[in-house]
Amino acid sequence: MIVVTEPATRETVNVQIKQVAPNPAIWAAMTALPVDPRLMAKRRIVSFQRRHPAALAFDIMRTKLLKDALDQHWTTLGITSPTAGSGKATVAANLAISLTKHAKVRVAIVDLDLRRPRIASLFAHTGRHTTAQFLQGECLVQDFFVRLGDNLAIGASPDASSYPAELLHSQNTAHMLGRVRDELKADIVIYNLPSLLESDDCLGMLPLVDTTLLVVGAEYDTVSDIDASERELQARTRLLGVVLNKCRYKTEQNINFQL
Repeated sequence: MIVVTEPATRETVNVQIKQVAPNPAIWAAMTALPVDPRLMAKRRIVSFQRRHPAALAFDIMRTKLLKDALDQHWTTLGITSPTAGSGKATVAANLAISLTKHAKVRVAIVDLDLRRPRIASLFAHTGRHTTAQFLQGECLVQDFFVRLGDNLAIGASPDASSYPAELLHSQNTAHMLGRVRDELKADIVIYNLPSLLESDDCLGMLPLVDTTLLVVGAEYDTVSDIDASERELQARTRLLGVVLNKCRYKTEQNINFQL
């Protein structure tokens, strides 16, 4: 279950993202990815199930996020955690799927955790090209990304990189992520970033994102690590909120924003 803390005001909203015309040829050229919702559920991808309590939590998060994106004019979201194992990739995947329930909202998700890539395995995607190859400009956007439905593009591979920091901090990576934004013209681009405190991989990526979410594991991440991560993100980027993941206690608050 999920608890999200963030500074927005509590209100009912009807969000409409200002549409930017996508490149239909790019989206049509991407390979369609078949997905079995029952298999996804076993991997804790629950946003396909509209009545699942955790899916409701992601839908609430989605609505708050879309309103903030509209109000603050941002399009790129980096999702990180203090340390590995907090479930940030699972949160990122569920949030991406929840966003695509709005048929007119186009979403892209890119796995930039090159030490522990998880997005590809969550969607049972092997991929023709590795993320490292894409970030080095060795393949086109439409050849690296796959399409889930009509409005979710997934850029991920299961292959870890030998030199993740050097690759992520390179000009090639900044250039290729710029091409993702320019060519896909997604309303929201979600980056599954590396964990924050275990290496410098994430730090070099923060200037490339408009806003961030911090995912913490209940009874997993320490209070000192959470505090350090919040301070780091607030100093270097805009911190949208904190997601409490892996919470064992089922209460009303587990599916609502804690403001």
